[in-house]
Amino acid sequence: MYETGRFIFPMRFAIWSWKLCGFFNAPVPKSVPYRIYCYLFYICIMALYLFVLMLNVFVPQPFEQRVFFIMYIALTETAMMLKTHTIYRYFDTVWSLYKTTLGPSFQPLDEAERELQNRTLHVFNRWYYAYIFVSHMAAFGTGSHLLSSEYRMPFFPWFFGVRYGDDARVAYYTIFVYQCFGMYFHMLLNTAGDTQLSYMLQMIGIQLDLLAKRFRSLSSSEEFDRSFVPLVQHYNKIHRMLCRVENLFSFAYFVQFSVSGLVICASAYQVASMVCSERLLSSISIASCITYKLTPASIPLQLNLYDFSKLMNVFYMMSMTMQIGLPCYYGNEVTLKSYALTNAIYSSNWYNMKQSNRKSVQMFLVRTNKPFAATAFRYFNFNLPAFTTILNMAYSVYCVLQRKAKNV
Repeated sequence: MYETGRFIFPMRFAIWSWKLCGFFNAPVPKSVPYRIYCYLFYICIMALYLFVLMLNVFVPQPFEQRVFFIMYIALTETAMMLKTHTIYRYFDTVWSLYKTTLGPSFQPLDEAERELQNRTLHVFNRWYYAYIFVSHMAAFGTGSHLLSSEYRMPFFPWFFGVRYGDDARVAYYTIFVYQCFGMYFHMLLNTAGDTQLSYMLQMIGIQLDLLAKRFRSLSSSEEFDRSFVPLVQHYNKIHRMLCRVENLFSFAYFVQFSVSGLVICASAYQVASMVCSERLLSSISIASCITYKLTPASIPLQLNLYDFSKLMNVFYMMSMTMQIGLPCYYGNEVTLKSYALTNAIYSSNWYNMKQSNRKSVQMFLVRTNKPFAATAFRYFNFNLPAFTTILNMAYSVYCVLQRKAKNV
């Protein structure tokens, strides 16, 4: 019942992530070792990790670092927990939606429809590979702090008062590995949640494409009498699926959309700050060479931690952008394809059919005039205008921060 072999790779990877993180809440018997693993994961990786993250907000640190720490960690982790809670609590509903996408009514009827579906899913796979790549690079980039001689932690510097540093290297490396594992598992949960929402919106868009093709092919009253009622029923099924998806993930993605602009802005500002710091260090090095008459060959070669940190922040910013960009893109596609469905119905051979059929088409067109639109808590629409609005807001805040930094 809960086999995953028929799913495309992005969904299999998402389900594997839930199993690895102990959130595959299917009502099937679980082995004793796996239950023990799940409880240890919940306590050590989820509860303890998030608890220490939140406590670090209250640790004395510069105001700027505290603000960016809240943007980076507290806000994004809140959105991740909401998405994960939705998956875990409503797992049966989510799984029934997955089964619907693989059910007989959602399968193509001929080779042309199968080609259309495969071509669309191929594009979805490519976007997913890009998203999972930048997310993994952002997570693995935290290891660049090992190149620093300052014994810096990748995320939060305070861990229950445990001392670490040159005189306590075992504690340093232990906490460092723990933080990296915690962030990697959190990245898996984030990407899994975003993947399944984009997948469902994509499947709804594919069904609207197939429905438009079937309506457009109606050419006679006999075909209309035979196919119109099943096509309308399929339209209703697609609409019910969209409503269920919206009800499931509305609040979680309302929070996600609300915080993403701030996180993207914080990432861009940190990258810009690192560039300025690197230029300052370069100018100091040049001045030292001139003062002490050193040649570049006489300066010891050192790995520049700023380059690795910049790269990590760039990947993190790209991951956050795709995190809201993919649901917005596929939500926008659903709306456009629902408009295209209305045009497809009107483009059929309805004018050569009998009067009762023409009246049925007219009534159905009245209904399809209202396009499909998925919303986040009845506030944000999943579309490209919402995505560009978030990016514009992030850029505006970034410009304000840059102007204040220059004045200081």
